[in-house]
Amino acid sequence: MHFAVERRVLEHDLRSNGEQLITRKEARLLIASGYYRESTGSPHAATHFRRSLGDGSCLHLVLEKRRTRLHHDAFDPHANPMSLGMHLMNEARSEAVSYGALAWSVIKLLAR
Repeated sequence: MHFAVERRVLEHDLRSNGEQLITRKEARLLIASGYYRESTGSPHAATHFRRSLGDGSCLHLVLEKRRTRLHHDAFDPHANPMSLGMHLMNEARSEAVSYGALAWSVIKLLAR
């Protein structure tokens, strides 16, 4: 079952992620449905939720102070390690760089 706002996002063309601004009320309904689980993402100050879809993709709900938006990620970072890697390389490059820098710092600390 998909809500109308989810269907609008999922009907996007292949060159976009279908991002839509949604109301706080719509966001509350999506979260209350039980399909969305807490997640992470950018910006870090926002609250993130994701709904996994059967094809390995997901809907990503981002609640920021001034706006709420929903978009479709081609790769669900919660599905499996390969999907996480594909998500980081294709849809979350800034997060991939941050994770890489963190990993490098940990390796340097362990090498001491």
